[in-house]
Amino acid sequence: MSTWIIALLSVVYLGILFFLAAWAEKKKVRSKSLINNPLIYALSLAIYCSAWTFYGSVGQVSTGGMSFLTVYLGPTLVMILAWGFVRKMIRIAKIHHITNIADFISTRFGKDNRLGQIITLISVFAGIPYIGLQLKAISQSFDLITHSTPEGTFYQDPSFLLFIALTLFILVLGPRKFDSSEKHEGMIFAIGIESIIKLIAFLAVGIILTYYFQEGWSSIVDQASIAPISLKNQGGYGNWFIQLVICSVSFLFLPRVFHVAVVEINEEENLKQASWIFPLYMVLINLFVLPLGYAGYTYLHSTGLNPDLYVLGLPLHFSSTTLAVIVYIGGFSAATGMVIMETIAISSMISNNLFMPLLLQRKAFVERNQEKLGSIIHNLRRLFIVVIMGMAYAHYRINENFVNLVSIGMTSFLIVAQFAPATILGLYWKNGTRLGALSGILVGFSICCALLLLPSLGISVDNFRIPGFNPINNAGYWSLSLNTFAFISVSILTKQSAKEANQAYLFVNVFEYTQSLEDATLWKGKAKLKDLKKALAGFMGKLRAETNLKQFAALHQISLQETYADPRLVNNTEKMLAGFVGSTSARLIISAIAKEENIGVSEVVDLLQKSRDLQQSNLNLRKLDAQKNEFLTTVTHEIRSPITSIRSLSEIMVDHEDIDPEDRKKFLETIIQESDRLSRLVNQVLDLEKLDAGKQKFKLEAILLEEVIEKAAQNFIAIAKQNQVNLLIDVSQKRTQRKVIGDFEKLVQVVINLISNAIKNVEPGIGRITVRLKESATHICVEIEDNGIGIDPKFHDQIFEKFKQVDNPNRKIESSGLGLSISKKIVEHLQGSIHVQSSLGQGALFLIKLPIE
Repeated sequence: MSTWIIALLSVVYLGILFFLAAWAEKKKVRSKSLINNPLIYALSLAIYCSAWTFYGSVGQVSTGGMSFLTVYLGPTLVMILAWGFVRKMIRIAKIHHITNIADFISTRFGKDNRLGQIITLISVFAGIPYIGLQLKAISQSFDLITHSTPEGTFYQDPSFLLFIALTLFILVLGPRKFDSSEKHEGMIFAIGIESIIKLIAFLAVGIILTYYFQEGWSSIVDQASIAPISLKNQGGYGNWFIQLVICSVSFLFLPRVFHVAVVEINEEENLKQASWIFPLYMVLINLFVLPLGYAGYTYLHSTGLNPDLYVLGLPLHFSSTTLAVIVYIGGFSAATGMVIMETIAISSMISNNLFMPLLLQRKAFVERNQEKLGSIIHNLRRLFIVVIMGMAYAHYRINENFVNLVSIGMTSFLIVAQFAPATILGLYWKNGTRLGALSGILVGFSICCALLLLPSLGISVDNFRIPGFNPINNAGYWSLSLNTFAFISVSILTKQSAKEANQAYLFVNVFEYTQSLEDATLWKGKAKLKDLKKALAGFMGKLRAETNLKQFAALHQISLQETYADPRLVNNTEKMLAGFVGSTSARLIISAIAKEENIGVSEVVDLLQKSRDLQQSNLNLRKLDAQKNEFLTTVTHEIRSPITSIRSLSEIMVDHEDIDPEDRKKFLETIIQESDRLSRLVNQVLDLEKLDAGKQKFKLEAILLEEVIEKAAQNFIAIAKQNQVNLLIDVSQKRTQRKVIGDFEKLVQVVINLISNAIKNVEPGIGRITVRLKESATHICVEIEDNGIGIDPKFHDQIFEKFKQVDNPNRKIESSGLGLSISKKIVEHLQGSIHVQSSLGQGALFLIKLPIE
């Protein structure tokens, strides 16, 4: 096809993406978010699937067999099995306003800017070749579809113009917002659309090739049987396992994936559904890798075409121009999506964690530029985007004939995997230290580079070569093992500072402290209020800065008339600044404008204990509030039922004066019964509320429980006879006249409640209820046993709650569900206890134990 047609098509594609991004931003302004759902979140995670996925996987089949699956199986297992870990990272990032992976790790280990700088440099070292890899894929696919040969002078090459267009696109779309709390709505929506495009393109070429140009899977399998391609695991299962580990642990630490997975997520709940949507996407995009790999080898191997381009070469081989264009756009989409997000993420890391800390350490610079820091960082990020893209393009042009998609991709994965031991262990082990993290990362990175680079310099590393392992997996085994060992051993041998201890507690126990972290103030010193306002105004403008401070001050009842700011205001300002420049730079800004005092570990522990107590108090209050709402709802329902019955029957008698006397009598009897029911319910509610409030008066005296039982039983002689229930009273096992201290009438009420429940739950004709008294050295026990429907053991504790009625299909008579709750409170007030022994279909035994006088 024409060179300029494909170039124009590529530019138009970028224009459409920009239009979609702008549309999504406008929707957000109107409070109609297009990205706040699990589908778009899962699709944004598919930024992981770059040109390596679209082109490289098919090429890898001819050299590595089934090993390509580890690249996709690793992240799939992470999302399915370790989504709780991802959720923890998301919660931490949200609370601390974390903006990138360097910020995340450095914040965990005491907000140490040196650690953040090292992680940033390592990420740049891994990311630049990976971005160059995508530019190579774009250029080579462009040359293949246009049948052109790259010009000798790079600026005459149309692919260079695409590089310029892509750079401009990133400059316009990327650094528009700096606060992590304000999501990049347009960018994420565009990334999600790109994920759909590359999936459709890959499925299209797979389906058409397999079922249109071929005769289905069987035809491809037949061809595969004569092709010298082995699907066996290259290098054995150990080799395969190490590669799976590398791909798994590096997944979330790739700057672009961390950004979309942790920073850009709107609602934490989106993760739950994305944990299966993303694996489904991975299955679909790998569905036709094998048939495309075999077909590519069969038809194109003899032509000398790079296996990485088999996906695009196959449509061209079969002269399907339309399909070739679809594939080109799919590959262009896969590559540009990765370039856009990776470049934005790395530029943010360089500005926030590398350059800004260096500038902010100079107090004179902060004082001179306090109100311009926002524009400075804005321009720095734009500059770094251009620098990153330029370095990536240069890397591609210099090394385009020496590397392939898989080798560069796996090397980048292995490098960022060095962040895994400190991060994963740091989220669950409080004793991990800053020096431990620094040692582990540096040891792992150094070993990784040594084992991969020394052979190219003629230096042998055979003493460290594990038989059957390829160079990358060999380096992965040694670097990750020694990285982990260094982190653990150095952490054990070194001591945490107060800041490290504080961050360790907050990260490890993030779910415990989530609700109270905003009120936790780990800061001592003096900071002028006007300086805080200036610092914020430099990023968000004077009006917005003052509004934010006023809102926070009003919420926490803090005066803004003082010269020096309340520590809570300083804390909050640091968190807001972290959204713009990261936690470490925000800490440096505060340090530059304030005089901070050192805090000891004991003060950290005290603060965290207060936070924990506050968290528990909040939970208790919310629980009580929920119980109150449930109580009011149930009371309303219970009262409405008899009132409705009374009203309905009364209306019938008013509207039908000629009603049969016998029917009128039945209606009146029902009205009386419902009135009694209503009266009992109101009395029960009043009794229960008095008991809860401690206002119920008890008339304490020495009483005989035999007399309590006798009076209670008199209420049921007629009822038991009417219901054909055998009611037995057995006090023979109580052989003395010893008494208990209690309220006679209230204990009668307790026994009445229990006998009443028993009558409702036994079968007429065969029902049997026995009331017994037993005596021990210290207590007298009242037992009320029946042979009714019984209670499932899992409900034994719940039946004593307000309005709790066990859901049993055999239960035919309704009650308010207050009797047992009232009984329990009365007995416990008298220093006694009540519990039940029962199982379904085996009756129930209620036991009341009261201390002897």
